[in-house]
Amino acid sequence: MVNIRKATYRDAPGIKALLQGMGYPMRISQLVSQLDILFNKEDHEVFVYELHKEIVGFVFIHYLPQLTFEGNLLLISYLTVDESSKHATIARELEQYVAAQAKNKKCETIQVHSMDWREPSYEFYVQQGYQEYPRYFIKKLIYVE
Repeated sequence: MVNIRKATYRDAPGIKALLQGMGYPMRISQLVSQLDILFNKEDHEVFVYELHKEIVGFVFIHYLPQLTFEGNLLLISYLTVDESSKHATIARELEQYVAAQAKNKKCETIQVHSMDWREPSYEFYVQQGYQEYPRYFIKKLIYVE
């Protein structure tokens, strides 16, 4: 029985709770607005892990073409599992599902960013075969409408 499926608008409260558990507080209207944009694009997908009719995990991914390689890149923005049901099995199943999606989209690389202070996440990705790739740079911009 597969517990992973594409997210819908009805999943917004469960996704919101998982994001808050990661330290990302947000309004439900903001999340629904973002989901509205994502649900209408082929290069972004949100999947949820449902257990006993409750959202206990989700993953948000992007497919990116690469100019210098034949294969595409799959980028994981978020992959998290509810703290109360934190089973490595659920996280592993989500990651394996993502790897299958990557193969379907002809991706040769999966990339994920994990903050240093998220030590369990770092260990999880290493166990799944990911390698640390140094020199990741970001530039914070102020968004003004």
